[in-house]
Amino acid sequence: MKRIAMLLIVLLSMISIDMEIHGSANYQTYEDIEMVTGKLLEDFTDKEYISYYDKVDKRLFMGWRVHKVNEHVKATYVTETMFSYYNDGYTPIEYKYTLSRKETSKLGLSATGSIALSSSKGGDKLFKNNLDSSLKLSADYQVTTEDKETYEITLEVDPGTQVDLYTYGEGKVTNGVAARYVLFVRLERGGFEVFLVTTQYQRLEKKRI
Repeated sequence: MKRIAMLLIVLLSMISIDMEIHGSANYQTYEDIEMVTGKLLEDFTDKEYISYYDKVDKRLFMGWRVHKVNEHVKATYVTETMFSYYNDGYTPIEYKYTLSRKETSKLGLSATGSIALSSSKGGDKLFKNNLDSSLKLSADYQVTTEDKETYEITLEVDPGTQVDLYTYGEGKVTNGVAARYVLFVRLERGGFEVFLVTTQYQRLEKKRI
């Protein structure tokens, strides 16, 4: 009887733990992401998944087994090109551009296999079943910010040149595979990824065509 009571306490304590990792930055729609080493979750091959799953397939009484393939790996990214202007004339052209941007999240999440994400009331994405606690990420990965700015850009486009304005930044990627067990039975298995934006700014490039 005591064993049954203890089992119920363990199950309830696992269910009642609050989620801590929130993310809504849709980094998978970015124009480009380049990691210093390693690769993004979407680029894992079937052969690599099989190899990584070997790390988490050992049965566990309760909880998650986690294997991190990449941890806090630096990455650069381009979210979008805001404008691209080409001057094919013979005189310089003055160009004005008003930019208004609002960044509501610095954190992006994705998952594969049977690992799932859910949405909070605020629309943020969450890992289900307390996977975030098992990942043991730093406090930086649990902070979201909200910034809004509007500014006007005035520039001169020389003849035979092209000017591109795009959003560029740096971030950190942590990804890998995980499997969740309850009473030695595997209920979920798949890949996970957390993308943290550390810097973001607009970059203006002028090039001769």
